[in-house]
Amino acid sequence: MAKGLFDELVSGYHELKRVLTRELDTDNAADVAQSSFERALRYAQSHEVHSPRGLLFGIARNLQIDGGRRFARVSWQSVDEVEDDIDRLACSEVTPERSLAGRQAVDQLCDIIDALPPRCREAFVLCKLHHMTYEEAADEMGISPTVIRKYLVQALRECRVVLG
Repeated sequence: MAKGLFDELVSGYHELKRVLTRELDTDNAADVAQSSFERALRYAQSHEVHSPRGLLFGIARNLQIDGGRRFARVSWQSVDEVEDDIDRLACSEVTPERSLAGRQAVDQLCDIIDALPPRCREAFVLCKLHHMTYEEAADEMGISPTVIRKYLVQALRECRVVLG
């Protein structure tokens, strides 16, 4: 590999890291930039590269897309599990002990919901308490259904702590 190509990759790496820091937290930006650099370097050793910067940014975009897919798959599995836990608790036989435990769990859930960021809390209340669809809640809040889903994942993760 030519020294000029390596220098261009290093320069592109620094630029990529700066750009990613605006979109991601510092640690994730550094991870994506480093992985992109490593993959671009491996690719450049066996292929002709006309735009090292373009190669780096393209790899980074693909890594972000792959990461988003993995996150969505894990997140929605977690959401389904939490909803199953809520359904199971709602259908249990009521005893004085369960009644007290239920009230304590509801108090804890209320505390968690109150502690959520305002927009996240609003999305949770609209979808889970007012039974709005993601689209209806998105229209109400003036955001996209995808953001509503992300807010619900965040809220349900926090609730899962209480449900165990």
